[in-house]
Amino acid sequence: MHADWRKFLQHHGAHLISEGVANFGDPAAELQAAHDRTILADLSMEGIIRVDGMDAGPFLQGQLSTDVLTLTPLTSQLSSWNNSKGRVVTLLRLWELGGAIHLALPRSLTVPVLKRLTMYVLRSKVTLTDTSDALVHFGIAGHAASATLTACGWTAPTAPNTVAVKDGVTLTRLHGELPRFVFMGEPGKMQSMWDALKAKGAHPVGADGWALLRILAREPVIYPETSEHFVAQMLGLEELGAIDFKKGCYIGQEVIARAHYRGGVKRHMLRVEAKTEASLKAGMALHTADDGQPSAEIVDARRDPAGTWQLLVVVRDEHRTMNLHVPGCADMVELEPMP
Repeated sequence: MHADWRKFLQHHGAHLISEGVANFGDPAAELQAAHDRTILADLSMEGIIRVDGMDAGPFLQGQLSTDVLTLTPLTSQLSSWNNSKGRVVTLLRLWELGGAIHLALPRSLTVPVLKRLTMYVLRSKVTLTDTSDALVHFGIAGHAASATLTACGWTAPTAPNTVAVKDGVTLTRLHGELPRFVFMGEPGKMQSMWDALKAKGAHPVGADGWALLRILAREPVIYPETSEHFVAQMLGLEELGAIDFKKGCYIGQEVIARAHYRGGVKRHMLRVEAKTEASLKAGMALHTADDGQPSAEIVDARRDPAGTWQLLVVVRDEHRTMNLHVPGCADMVELEPMP
């Protein structure tokens, strides 16, 4: 986290953890705000890799699942970087900013992904740099988010993955029915923007509030606990536009294309609700009553204001209507698929 941004957030009452903001002093009220108000959320829990050089586009084209060569300053992409078996190492959001391509991903994966990506550079004229502490990005979301942005002089993008640019700051519309946006820019400009939005009624929240809205939008995140566990189709990446089947070869492309054209994927992601006192988290396996092989794996999990777990879960197709449980916990996790 940039030092000036850290001081700014602390001045606003942020309780910081190693990878971002835990809360602004009242976690319960912040979760409720995520449910029914316009919110602001620091995104320092995400790292940023900057990709420079004349071969930046072609290099990433051979690595990621989207058509990077179509990226422009007015578009963004949700993409995946996969291993040779087609399993997702990480999900990334791409921006073109200041003549370079920026990749946002969980901070906990930034260093290992940067190290592994660098191994593929070879003779390409490209430089990869961890700039997680140089740029600032934060989110704004809520039913009135677009109106709040308008009140602050922005014309909010209306389609997912479209970008507005103003004075070197980008504003990107994310997936989901509830309007969600991400600002990215230099720390000073981000401080001014945060203050302006807060003055118009936006409510700062911690990481859990933002993660809850992301789950409700069915946008998965890959954490170290789930890295290389899922083929892209298991996560619904086709529906999110995070795979391009016409772009040509990239790492894992053969497996992902075969799954698309021939089928055979027997596990898919659901958004479900679960009422249990068990502590649920990414990477946790869920079992059927007979305690056989795991039937599902949690992709992401957060409690909502009512105390109900909101989950993204990759489930075996034949078990998608069954109740499951966490090994060692008596409570059953009642999977209630959300429409």
